[in-house]
Amino acid sequence: MSGTRTISYQLHFDRPVDEVWDVVSDTERLNDVGGTGFAPYIAEEKTQSDGSVIRQARKRMGFFTWRWTEGFGEWVEGRFFSQKRTFENGPFRNLNLRLSVASSGAGTDISLEFDAVWENLLGDFLAAAGYLKPITEKVVKGVEQLMLDHIAAETEKGSSGNPQNVNDAEATSARQQLAHAVEELEAGDHAYGLAARLANYLTTTHELDLRQMRPLQLADEWGEPEERVVALFIAAHKAGLLAMRWEIMCPRCRGGKSENILLSDVPREVHCSSCNIDYGSDFTNNVELVFSPPQWLRVLPEGEFCLMSPASTRHVKVQCDLEPGQTRVETAELADGHYRIRTLEIGGECEVELYGGAVPQIEIGADAVMLGDPGAPGEVQMVNADGRPRTLVIENTALSEHALTGSKVIVSSAFRELCPEQILRAGDSVEIDKVAILFSDLKGSTALYEKIGDARAFALVRDHFEYLEQHIKRHNGTVVKTIGDAVMASFAEGGAAISAAFDIQDNIAQFNDSNDGMEIELKIGVHEGQSISVTTDNFLDYFGSTVNMAARLQAQAMGGEIVLSQEISNHPVAQAAIKDRKAEWKRAKLAGFAKQVPFLKVTTG
Repeated sequence: MSGTRTISYQLHFDRPVDEVWDVVSDTERLNDVGGTGFAPYIAEEKTQSDGSVIRQARKRMGFFTWRWTEGFGEWVEGRFFSQKRTFENGPFRNLNLRLSVASSGAGTDISLEFDAVWENLLGDFLAAAGYLKPITEKVVKGVEQLMLDHIAAETEKGSSGNPQNVNDAEATSARQQLAHAVEELEAGDHAYGLAARLANYLTTTHELDLRQMRPLQLADEWGEPEERVVALFIAAHKAGLLAMRWEIMCPRCRGGKSENILLSDVPREVHCSSCNIDYGSDFTNNVELVFSPPQWLRVLPEGEFCLMSPASTRHVKVQCDLEPGQTRVETAELADGHYRIRTLEIGGECEVELYGGAVPQIEIGADAVMLGDPGAPGEVQMVNADGRPRTLVIENTALSEHALTGSKVIVSSAFRELCPEQILRAGDSVEIDKVAILFSDLKGSTALYEKIGDARAFALVRDHFEYLEQHIKRHNGTVVKTIGDAVMASFAEGGAAISAAFDIQDNIAQFNDSNDGMEIELKIGVHEGQSISVTTDNFLDYFGSTVNMAARLQAQAMGGEIVLSQEISNHPVAQAAIKDRKAEWKRAKLAGFAKQVPFLKVTTG
């Protein structure tokens, strides 16, 4: 009435280990392609009295509902991963998988080992009848299919895998709606010739890649500038081709929590049930904008394909279970960098800089994680000195470079133009690491009103606002606000702000000619640096020393001049623009700044 069975398989691919690991460690896709019938499934996370979290899963198959406890998984990046399932019902008590990769010449050997445990007559019968063999073979075929799809995609430089759910996209009404959305995108200012490519991606890409689309990741894959793909995604949302939502990344598991449609709805505090911790929303670091296709285009599957995939938590390099009192040694190649060492369960943690592959010996206590002497390079020695089972995690603390955080998206001109409803809640703010600010003002505007009269002067000022906006938008900038006759504009990149400033000044004569000789002169100041974004009067505004500096520099300009801060004057665009122009370094005491400020005055007339 009880028994165990181990089934093993060996595969080989003429590809390097790192490449093979990236493919086969995508356990979400493996569970989908493997087709054992258990994915997708429903899972609930429950906190235990000791603060630990267990995951209870269920899946209905025919007339029977399987129920099991899902392990968090173990892995060492580039070496192995394993998954354990403990069933509450059915013929088997445990079904476990371990997949290992190892270098073999120029290729990679893959080992798959399946363990089954049963404690009843039905388990005896099914094991004797060979029931386990076809289930495990499906997983093996899934691994083979993932690798074959990857190799084919690399050879064809196309998308990986075959779409599994494009029926809606192939329907007549959906095709018409898709064509209309692409046409609308191409007619706007933010498609950059990529609308058809996006439509093809949405209709041919594997559905698992569409549940949480990151424009920065796609920009990297496509070899396109990030700001263009971000603008494309935002414009596609406006055209109804994409849905977007704000997620708050857990600082531990990096999973997205608390999905919100509006930026103003993002809560200040969030609970991660996976890690059993509370944490705050930080628009600069962990509030991320992600996208997915609308249901009329692709109906994405509900439920889980894998609760903790090495491929979806790439910052976690080592995750290992340890029983009370257990000492464990694993081979792990950890690149130089800053790491956090912690447990999945509530307890202490510590951070460490690793160099040369030497990891300190790690001891898990009841409330602390302690580091000992450096171990041998490429080796991790762990000991669980606590009286309960613990799961050790070694993770890189660097944030995902593909996360489109609040601080990155708010500086996008497309976001500010196309999503006016996306504003911060009162009292919230976003620290912007880098934004370029341009201030312009009319020279002698008071005299202008007296000279030509209020009505004509007002019309001229209004036309000049339109002129400025056209040139600012041409360089992917945004008019933040007007203050009297002055304009404040923002740019995601300093070179764009400089180009806009010189473009405006170099074409002002043409503007004047179109206004019956009613000439205006502009004064412009440009600076780049950190800033704070908040909501004022229902729109996103910028505040801080960078804004103040740009405004003060504009005040130092005469008509036809551009004043550049010292920080931005060395930009290659600035150096190219001032060539063959009169440029002079000045220094002045500016209001609000303790020391004299150096700046570069450039005459454009």
